[in-house]
Amino acid sequence: MASEFSDWQDIKVAFEVARRGTLTSAAQALGVHHSTVLRRINHLEQSLNTRLFHRHARGYTMTETGAQLFASAEQINEQLESLHSSIMAADTTLSGSLLLTTVSGFIDILAPVCELFQKRHPQVQLEILLDQKRLRLDHGQAHIAVRAGPRPDEGDYIAQHLCIRDSGLFAHERYLARMGEPKSLSELQQHHFISGVTGFNSRVPYFAWVDEHIKASQITLRVSETSDANRAIVNALGIGGMQKEVARLYPQLRPVLPEELNWQHDVWLVTHHQMHRSAKVQAFAQLLKQHFRS
Repeated sequence: MASEFSDWQDIKVAFEVARRGTLTSAAQALGVHHSTVLRRINHLEQSLNTRLFHRHARGYTMTETGAQLFASAEQINEQLESLHSSIMAADTTLSGSLLLTTVSGFIDILAPVCELFQKRHPQVQLEILLDQKRLRLDHGQAHIAVRAGPRPDEGDYIAQHLCIRDSGLFAHERYLARMGEPKSLSELQQHHFISGVTGFNSRVPYFAWVDEHIKASQITLRVSETSDANRAIVNALGIGGMQKEVARLYPQLRPVLPEELNWQHDVWLVTHHQMHRSAKVQAFAQLLKQHFRS
């Protein structure tokens, strides 16, 4: 049986279902998508060639075989948690590298967290990878990801909700002095706009809005990075979208029709289950969550 046996993560996921009784509550506790939980259970039952759960309308209950397995799993889980606590307590001198990936427009928001982490753990080399492409955490391309948009549900990723962020359209006061301040949606037809390049816009809501509602002849600058769009706005090249938290860093920016044009997006902390409990990841994750809570 050992050669065919699933990895410990299968048992851990199934154990959480046994404790909580439903796929949804287990997925929420583990920070993964419910489809991942179902896949893990099916894989475990196939590996053991036995049923571990009775499925019914109210949820999942253990079979007799499942109860025997999870009784042993509970003891193993307690031992692993105790070992993890001991390692975390002993690991007071973190070292090595920590790879954080996010999109370029988030660096202004994450900078205070990165600065504090570097002060507290100067022996850790923090590397920030700014890329619109989603790097593969399961392939070791990064250890932590900060993502915006729908909840990530790839494989064995653990997604924790950090916050909801607001975005809007902004323009520099020099641009408004030159072109005038739009007072209605119809007056936007008289202005220059900043948007993204093809293939990038669908992931950025304010770029998508500009492409849908503004004539192509009015879009005088297209970028492939949100940070470049921010710089273009700050340099008075046109009206463009920006996160409101970032816009507050530039006193000379003015919101454009903030009541009519406002977008919200969720921000997620994403890790892979194999790295989630490592001391470096936990140290950074705690600072990140504290920052967004405050």
